[in-house]
Amino acid sequence: MAREILIVNDIHARRQPPSRCTETYWPDLRDLLWQTVRVAADRQVAAVVWAGDVFDHKNPRLTDHGLMQDLIGVAHGYPCPVYAVPGNHDMQHDRIESITDTQPLGVLFQAGVKRLECWAEDRLPLYGVPWQQEWSAESVKAALADWQAGLFGTSLVVTHAPIYPPGQEPRYEGAEYTPWEWWADQMQDGGFRHGLAYGHIHEPHGGWITGDGCGPLFCNYGALSRGSLDEYNIERQVGVSIWHEDEEDFEFVPLKARPASEVFRLERHAAEVTARKSLDGFLDGVQSATLSVLSVEAVMRHLRESGTEPAVVALAEELLAQQAAR
Repeated sequence: MAREILIVNDIHARRQPPSRCTETYWPDLRDLLWQTVRVAADRQVAAVVWAGDVFDHKNPRLTDHGLMQDLIGVAHGYPCPVYAVPGNHDMQHDRIESITDTQPLGVLFQAGVKRLECWAEDRLPLYGVPWQQEWSAESVKAALADWQAGLFGTSLVVTHAPIYPPGQEPRYEGAEYTPWEWWADQMQDGGFRHGLAYGHIHEPHGGWITGDGCGPLFCNYGALSRGSLDEYNIERQVGVSIWHEDEEDFEFVPLKARPASEVFRLERHAAEVTARKSLDGFLDGVQSATLSVLSVEAVMRHLRESGTEPAVVALAEELLAQQAAR
């Protein structure tokens, strides 16, 4: 019988909301998670996979017991096994050993969530590759060695890795990403179209294959979390993906999420953008001015005496104080 597997990307569970989000950040996420429980039940999926970054804070002291109880309740609500691939936010200092030593993800594993690293239990065609400290062609090859050795039929690999479709690779120097070619080279199998679902990148890429049509079908339908106020997060449909074993394909399943106007502090963000533009204009102009003492106090006095808008003054004071504290 053909099976289906539900993939949930980048939950980023945290109690206190990110600075750009409203106070309902965690209740909203919790509701979305319970929606995935209903999807799993309605579709009778064989397994659920949380594809890394289950938690947002790497410091375990910032994850409270109530949050853990919420996540354990969701995990126990699924009518099937639930797996988690460790992500970079689920470990300290990129040390995978920290998961069982100090991290809340280790508590979830103790509570019944299954750790997905190499082949899954329950004879599922499911394989996991956690976040790695050093991504390289050799590390990808090593991570998929057991996949190649135990390959049977069509299978799904789920990883937490910085993968980008062709032409969308980050263009700034020092950007962290693993070329899709590294994965495709290790997952060549002419008889089947294997699936490769990846987390870590919050922006949805959808399902895609490489130009030559060989290798796996890649898929990333975006993070469950909307913690960052980026343009794509304003309009995008939040959802999860289901991998079909028989069709060798992914399906996007939308969830009922609150509108961006209720998720983000849009008015505050707009005011800060306006203030920052004004501040940038001031800093450009101050290059030609001579201040008697180059200090935080002197800059703030110059701002106030020049009749600068209060919002700009407040933002400048905050930024200068942060700089002085470094």
